Amino acid sequence: MRHMDIFLLRHAETESNRAGSLASGSEDALTEYGHRQAQAIVDGLMELEIEAILCSPYARALDTVEPFAQAASLPVVAHPCLAEGQLVLDNAISYEDPIYMPHSSGHLHPKENEQAGAFLRRALEAKELIFAQPVSKILVVTHGHMIRELLNIFLALPVKTRFPHDNCGLSLVSVGKINTVGFLNRAMSSNQYIHRKP
Repeated sequence: MRHMDIFLLRHAETESNRAGSLASGSEDALTEYGHRQAQAIVDGLMELEIEAILCSPYARALDTVEPFAQAASLPVVAHPCLAEGQLVLDNAISYEDPIYMPHSSGHLHPKENEQAGAFLRRALEAKELIFAQPVSKILVVTHGHMIRELLNIFLALPVKTRFPHDNCGLSLVSVGKINTVGFLNRAMSSNQYIHRKP
């Protein structure tokens, strides 16, 4: 298998994140602080020599990557398989085909109230989509539960692990003769220049 570096980036802070909610809908928007986080990660991402961007179709993910995509002059390819889903820690759930629905944003979204098996199937679709890219360094902008599911898939873990990710946290999955996973930064935007206004 060819070598590939997959950078998994969780979106910036949203209204639900700030409120401490463990779940959020497709319409959850970035906070003002989240927009500052999205700007703050640009320089760090530029150093990674990323060649392509895949992104969740949800606005919070697209808004997170937009400043970097503009700076790097890279197109953003949104795909519904990368949208958020639910936390699934049960290995016994049966897979089922996901259903994608048209959305007012112009992007397809997974069906509301999606079943866990459909989310798991989407995570497998996401893996195949990533591996199908003809580049060696790719940025995948998505959500906490999807990142956790992808890491469990890439590592082929016998028991699911949660892998916490802060907003704008970045993990690197290097795939090749030996597969490795590492947290480059649990929160790329945690530098001293970003401050949450009281």
